[in-house]
Amino acid sequence: MWYTELGKSRLQVSRIGFGCAAIGGYDYGAVDDGQSVLAIRAALDGGVNFFDTAAVYGFGHSEEVLSRALANERHDVVIATKRSEEHTSELQS
Repeated sequence: MWYTELGKSRLQVSRIGFGCAAIGGYDYGAVDDGQSVLAIRAALDGGVNFFDTAAVYGFGHSEEVLSRALANERHDVVIATKRSEEHTSELQS
């Protein structure tokens, strides 16, 4: 796996990241959390250390699955997230 510096942060991230939108399930239909965990673990085994998620992905479900899959390796990865005022208010209601 090749790594690169993330902006000026000095964080070294894999050039291939893992997008977590689909594991949230909401916009993608039913998902199998066990398969999602296996996919995340396979990415880790392949050297991926950059994961992209957001609270809106399954209304937080992707973040929960990612957390479960990373377990003790949470501090070995970089997790990107984002938010919008529109989605923040949806999550609070």
